[in-house]
Amino acid sequence: MTGTTLAVATAAELPAAGWQDLLGVEDFFQTPRWLAVQERNGGTTLDFLIRRQAGVPVAGLVAAWATDKVPWLLARPDALLKHSVAAGKEGAERCLAEVARNDPDSLLPALVCGGRHLGRTRTLTAPGADPSDVDALVEHAEQIALERGAASVCFPHVDARDTDLIELLDKRGYSWHSSEHYSWLPVPSGGFDEFLAGMTQHRRRRVRLERRAIAEAGVEVHVEPLTKALAPRLGELDANLLAKYGNPGSPEYSAGLLSWISEVMGSDALVSLATKDSEIIGFGLVLRSSARGEEQWFGHRAGFDYAAQGKLQLYYEVLYYRVLEAAAQAGATVLHAGIGSTDAKLARGCLASEQRSYLLRLKEFRE
Repeated sequence: MTGTTLAVATAAELPAAGWQDLLGVEDFFQTPRWLAVQERNGGTTLDFLIRRQAGVPVAGLVAAWATDKVPWLLARPDALLKHSVAAGKEGAERCLAEVARNDPDSLLPALVCGGRHLGRTRTLTAPGADPSDVDALVEHAEQIALERGAASVCFPHVDARDTDLIELLDKRGYSWHSSEHYSWLPVPSGGFDEFLAGMTQHRRRRVRLERRAIAEAGVEVHVEPLTKALAPRLGELDANLLAKYGNPGSPEYSAGLLSWISEVMGSDALVSLATKDSEIIGFGLVLRSSARGEEQWFGHRAGFDYAAQGKLQLYYEVLYYRVLEAAAQAGATVLHAGIGSTDAKLARGCLASEQRSYLLRLKEFRE
C-alpha cells in the first residue's frame, strides 16, 4: 500500500491533523491534551508522526528524546534495563549482554517510542490501518533516531497482548525484556459493595478494618476536581512520595505540574483527598477519559504526609476504595491502576498483563 507519513510539530496541532480519529478510550495518555502536558513537563523533544492513506489518518506514533537528564526513569531504556536486571526479569540479562554490551548507559541517547507513559506503550491505529502503515511509522522513527545520533530506539512498555506490534518489532530486529506488569480494575456497577463482595472473607475483613481505622483516626476522604488552589499542598505531598522512592523532584516543580494539569484537563482531572483536622495529608490524582461512548479512569500520581499518616493504610483508601465508589457513580467502566505493586493490586481484584521493553541498538553502534 502507498501512503504518506506526516510529522506534526506540536500537540496543539494534532486535532487539526486528525489525531482524534485514532484514539480509543484507553488511549488517554496519547490524547492531545495530555501530550500538551508532557510537552511542558517532560524536559525534552516530542515527535508526533501520522500515517495517511488517501489523505485519511490511519496510524500514529508518539516519540520522546531521552538523555540522562530527563527525569522519567521508568520510561528510559537505561534505567528500565537496570531495574529489570536487578529484579531478575525475563530477558533482562540477555538484553544487558547483547544490546547494551553490559553497559545500560550506552543505550542513551535514545528515541522512546509509543509514548513515555508507564504501561501499554503502543502505536495508534484506525480500523482501516494495514500492518505496513505501522511498519512505515516505526521505520520513520528509526530514521529520526539515526539522524539525531541516538544509540538506541526503545518501546518501553509494550503489552504482551499487543501481538501485532510485537510481531512487527520482532521482524525489525528488536530484542526485549520483561519490564513490569500493568494492572486495571473493572468497575462493578454495584460500586464498592459489589467490589468487596468479590473478595475472600479474609480480604474483606482486612479492608473493613483498614477503613475503620482511617475513620476512627478522624481522616475523611472525598473526590473533587483538581484546582490550582490545591496545587501547592499537593506538590509537597507528591515530592514526598518521589523522594521516598529515590526519584528526583521538588515541591515547587510538582506544584507547577499539577497546576498546569488542572488548567489543561479541567473537570477531567480529579483528586481523591484525605484530610485530617482540615489539613490534606494524602491525595491521588485521577484522570477521566471518554471516547466512543465509554468512560474510564486513570490513577496517575499520589502523595502523602507520612508523619501525619502514621500506620494508616491511606494508599488504597485514596487510590482505590474511594475512587472506585466515585467511578461507579459516574458510570465509568474501568479504573486503571498502572504499573508496580502487582501482587497487592491482584489481591484487590485487579487484572494484570505483562509489559515488555523492546530495544533496538542502531546499526552504526553495532561495530
